[in-house]
Amino acid sequence: MLNPATRTRHTIFLVIFMILAAAPVRSETLTLVTAANTVDTLTSEVIVREAYKRLGIDVEIKKFPGERALKMANDGKVAGDVQRIDKLSAKYPNLVQIKPAINYIEASAFASDPSLSALTWAELKPYRIGIIRGIKFAEGGTQGMDRYLASDYAGLFKMLHKKRVDVAVSPSLNGRYQMQTLGINGISELRPAIARFDLFHYVHVKNAALAPKLSAVFTDMQQAGQLNAIRDHVIGKLLEPASKAKDKCLHDYACLERGLTFLTAR
Repeated sequence: MLNPATRTRHTIFLVIFMILAAAPVRSETLTLVTAANTVDTLTSEVIVREAYKRLGIDVEIKKFPGERALKMANDGKVAGDVQRIDKLSAKYPNLVQIKPAINYIEASAFASDPSLSALTWAELKPYRIGIIRGIKFAEGGTQGMDRYLASDYAGLFKMLHKKRVDVAVSPSLNGRYQMQTLGINGISELRPAIARFDLFHYVHVKNAALAPKLSAVFTDMQQAGQLNAIRDHVIGKLLEPASKAKDKCLHDYACLERGLTFLTAR
């Protein structure tokens, strides 16, 4: 028979075990970053939230200026960056790229001069060009040119509207959204776009074990047509002229995700 002291210890251990077993299991939470003051990240934010949810991981997404967000992710201050262009790991070696691509942007030139037509990167050189600081595709494509840096897309299109720059380089969606939101007329998107860039999710190397799991989820979503469906759904909400709730959707995932009934694995 167990002596009283031993029975007491066993009873205490049993009580502790029962308490721990009854406690609700809390899912892991990771913090990701993405560029602030831009709407083209929202599609990828919804996609990434869905992917992590399928892995039983909650994510918190914080927004910072583009370059700052990228450095935070590379320095391991957060778990990763929601979306960035291809081959970023060459300059930011601590970031692990997850394939396949989850989204894409079209780099477009916007101008108020009605005589301008579609331009290549090289053909932008004679003009004063407005871009966003820290947005890598725009920085790379206009390197060595007469550039004016804005901190956000609203400011960029106000610069263009006031003719402080001749051309603004922006993702197509961002440009269309800003012109609609700001009520700017007399500016045209020069089509076709200058280039198209696939966008990938990146995690810090400390989270590299997640890479194959996320890749499998993104692949399943791609094959099911869900990546494109989410993109169409989010863009539809952002560019719906009659929607009084679209501004709310910028800061409310429940608003963006409402109606995603085709995600059968939710």
